[in-house]
Amino acid sequence: MRLTVAEKAIDILHITKGVENAFFLDECEVQQIIKLEKQDEETNSLYFGKKHNIGVKQALRADVLIAFVTNKEYDWPRDNLKIMYQGETIGKDVSDASEIKRYKSSDDHCVFGNIVINYEKVRDFKDMSEPPLLVISGKPCKEIEDMAFVSEALIASPSRLTDDYIRSKFPLSNELHVGSFLLGLYLENNMLAKKNSSAIKYFFT
Repeated sequence: MRLTVAEKAIDILHITKGVENAFFLDECEVQQIIKLEKQDEETNSLYFGKKHNIGVKQALRADVLIAFVTNKEYDWPRDNLKIMYQGETIGKDVSDASEIKRYKSSDDHCVFGNIVINYEKVRDFKDMSEPPLLVISGKPCKEIEDMAFVSEALIASPSRLTDDYIRSKFPLSNELHVGSFLLGLYLENNMLAKKNSSAIKYFFT
């Protein structure tokens, strides 16, 4: 059943604008991605805070995991990043150009590309005892969720390490490739037992 659902989901991805290729991830490949994501969280100290990729963790828990690569025509998930400190949002990614322009003219905000930092809130945390959290969420994929036997489908943005690993599976030119994603599918009615590998447990603790 897992392979049948995966094949149908991959067929949908292949006709989605901007998707170059997609493939089902077997258990060995999933374990490798878990290792890469854990390595990224342990070593990748970002300028905006410690990375916490909730979307990838949710996708890795799914019954079926698919990887796909995209080009510049793909409609990337938007507004899925927040910078948190002590439970409060002090920054976020913004996709609307007019909104970014408005933030640039504000004395209370700093803009780095498409990431907006609430400078007024940061000033309130002058003596930060710990780094902020860069929280990356997943996005639902309605086209896949409409499939039979699928209760939830989630698109997640993996780390650069995982992106390189996924790209190594495809003979793509750099001109075409823009990014890669993970697609996690949860199946209905507990049709499959949830994954119970020690590596996954270790990654999520």
